[in-house]
Amino acid sequence: MKNGLWVLAVAILVWMGASVRAAVISPLMTAFQATKATPQGFSINGWVEMAGTARGMSLRQWVNKLATQSHVTGTVQQTQGTDYQKADIHATIAGFKTELIAERLASGATYLVIDRVGSQGFHGLSESTALVRRILAPYGAVHLSLTLQGTLPHPLTVSQEESLVNQAFRAVGASRVNGIQTPQYVSVAGYTAFIHSHDSLQGHAVNLQVATNYNTYWDEEQVDVGTPLVTVTY
Repeated sequence: MKNGLWVLAVAILVWMGASVRAAVISPLMTAFQATKATPQGFSINGWVEMAGTARGMSLRQWVNKLATQSHVTGTVQQTQGTDYQKADIHATIAGFKTELIAERLASGATYLVIDRVGSQGFHGLSESTALVRRILAPYGAVHLSLTLQGTLPHPLTVSQEESLVNQAFRAVGASRVNGIQTPQYVSVAGYTAFIHSHDSLQGHAVNLQVATNYNTYWDEEQVDVGTPLVTVTY
């Protein structure tokens, strides 16, 4: 019986990963691949706002609970300001950086947050995304941001960066909502029907952002493709 339950649990996690891939990762990957960039890593940010019952546990208890569920070990750090209190754990395991956060505002609103960063191309992307959703889902509506990061081996002109962004948007039938073009970078946010969830930007639905700039640290052209928006520095 135990073996049967274990097989069922694995099957559920695989199914969740497939569902996440179909709903979010596949169209995002299609947009990224259209840029011809080499995958470098990814960044996932997931958060939920919990109900008032969250007051029954301390922030330390909440972040330790997240750690147990995600099999992450680390020392709890606690900080506070005039309008917030926070407990968090940082850990790096097998090339994946994970930050678990429990935060309470002065209003009493309490949030659980999981940040996960992979630096080995897109290895572990589907599994990490499914894991973040699975852990946070019991506590509230999950808000998920996902950014794919890559590079091109040579700097681009602003017009070439603009062309690259257009290629990514065309690949998923995305329409532009807003964009910024400077000598340092090009960044465009838009909407595609292939991604079902979205945020709002200046009164418009957005669920795709493509940003590109020359990264002096990497000495390469940096390409970021995110949903609903890019959440890494560029």
